[in-house]
Amino acid sequence: MSPTHPVSLCLLLLLGACSPEAPPPANTTSTGDPSVARIDSFMQRSVGAGFNGSLLVLKDGQPLIDKGYGLRDREKDLPNTPTTVHAIGSITKQFTAACVLKLQEMGKLDVQDLMSKYIAGVPADKAAITLHQLLTHSAGFPGAIGDDYAPTGRDEFLKLAMGTPLKFAPGSDYDYSNVGYSILGAIVEQVSGQTYERFLHDQLLEPAGLAHTGYLIPNWSTMDLAVGYQKDGERWGTMLDHPWAVDGPYWHLRCNGGLLSTTHDMADWVEALHTHKVLDSTSVARMFTPYVKEGEGSDSHYGYGWAIFKTPRGTRLITHNGGNGVQFADVLWYADEGVTVVLMSNAGARGMQDMAWEVAHMFFDPTYEPQVVEPPKALQGLPDGAVGDRLKALSAIITAGGDEATLTSWIGKNLGPGFLKDSPMERHLSAFTRMHADIGAHKVESVEQLGPEEYVLHLRSDRDKALYRVIVQLRPSDALISGLGVEKE
Repeated sequence: MSPTHPVSLCLLLLLGACSPEAPPPANTTSTGDPSVARIDSFMQRSVGAGFNGSLLVLKDGQPLIDKGYGLRDREKDLPNTPTTVHAIGSITKQFTAACVLKLQEMGKLDVQDLMSKYIAGVPADKAAITLHQLLTHSAGFPGAIGDDYAPTGRDEFLKLAMGTPLKFAPGSDYDYSNVGYSILGAIVEQVSGQTYERFLHDQLLEPAGLAHTGYLIPNWSTMDLAVGYQKDGERWGTMLDHPWAVDGPYWHLRCNGGLLSTTHDMADWVEALHTHKVLDSTSVARMFTPYVKEGEGSDSHYGYGWAIFKTPRGTRLITHNGGNGVQFADVLWYADEGVTVVLMSNAGARGMQDMAWEVAHMFFDPTYEPQVVEPPKALQGLPDGAVGDRLKALSAIITAGGDEATLTSWIGKNLGPGFLKDSPMERHLSAFTRMHADIGAHKVESVEQLGPEEYVLHLRSDRDKALYRVIVQLRPSDALISGLGVEKE
C-alpha cells in the first residue's frame, strides 16, 4: 500500500547535461538479478496500458534497472530516458525540511521554535505552532488555501494562511498540509536572506551534486523535460508552461511542490542523506524519525518531509511521493536493505500510482506478479446493479439539486464514511450545489470504467450544452461514493 499522504492528489550516480540534439542515454538493465526481467516486462506491459516515465532500481548503489519507458513528448515522438526531467510534486517537501535542518545546523533557528518568532502578525489561535509541527503536518493547517497557479506572493500568502481557521489544535492531530510547508519555505527565506531556491541550491543541491534539480536555476533548455499528459491524453505541458513568478512558483505551490528533477538526482540525494554529505548525522536522524502517525488506521508515520514504514521483514522503508494529477513521482528507500526504487511518470492511467510499490514487491518476492492496470473501458450505458444505481442517483441529484436538508440527507446516504469525514459537511454541500448550478439537467453521453472502482460520467448539460467529466470512485463493498471530481471538457 502506498503512503496515505496525497498527491496536491527516476535513479543513477553521475549525470551530464543532455542537449536535445544529443542521442538519448542508453537504457540499461542488469542480468545478474532474476527479478530484473520480470520488472522490466511489467513496465513494458504498463506502457501498453498508458504509462510513460522513467524507472531506476538500485541495490547497494548499483543500478539494476535504469530505463525510460514510453514517450516524454508524444507530438515530437521523443522517448523517456534515464535522464528525462520530471516534476516531482510533494517530494519537494523533503528539500524544504532539509533547508530548515541546515539552518538549524547553522545556528539560525531551532525546530522547536514558535512560528511566531519568524512571522509577524500570528493570531492567538496559531501562537503555539512550532516549526516541528509544521514539518510533521501536525500544526492544524488545511491541505490547501488556493490554486497552485494563482499569482499569490509571499506576504499575501502568509496573510491568507494566518487568517485561515485551523482544523484542530496544534499538536493534537495529523493532517497533510501544503500550507504548512509553504510557511516553512517563507521562514527559510526570512532567516537566510535568500530566495528559497537559491538557499536550497547553494547549501544542499550543489554540495550533493544535484545539477538537474530545481525550479529555474538549472539550465532547462539543455535538458529533456517531460511533457505531462492528462488522463484523456490531452497535452498538459511541462511545469514551465504554467503561470509562475519570475523566480519560481507562486506561493500556493512554492516549497511544498513544483520542483523538477531526474531519477539520477533523486538517487544521489538519497545517497547524500545516507552518507551525511549535506546534513550531519543528528539532522538526518531527525528527518527520518517517525514522529506522527499518518492518520487513523495508517501503518506509517511522518518524519520531516518523509513517511516511514515498517516492512513485513521488520526493516525500514523511508518514502515519499508527489504528483499534480498529471505527473507523478515516487521514491522508496529500503534503508536497511540497500534498495532504492525511484519512478517518475509524465502520463499514466488512473490506478498506476502504486507502480513503484509493485516494482519493490516484485524485487523482494520472486513469486509476486502484479496485475497491469487496464486502460479505460467504454461502457454501453450505465452498468447494472449497485454501481449503476449509485451512478444514476448521482446523475439525478446533479439534475435536481435541493435545499440544505435534501442535500444533507442524500450525501449521508450516498457517500462513504471516509469521504464524508475528509471534509466538513459545508464543503460537501457547496460541491453538490455547485455541480447543480454548473451542470443541472443533462444527458449522460457516455460512461467509462477507469478501474475496478472508478468510473467517468460524461454529462452534456441542457443549460449550455457544455460537456462535463464527472470522475466517481466507489467502495467495492457497497458502491458508496469514496471520491468525486468534476472537470469541464
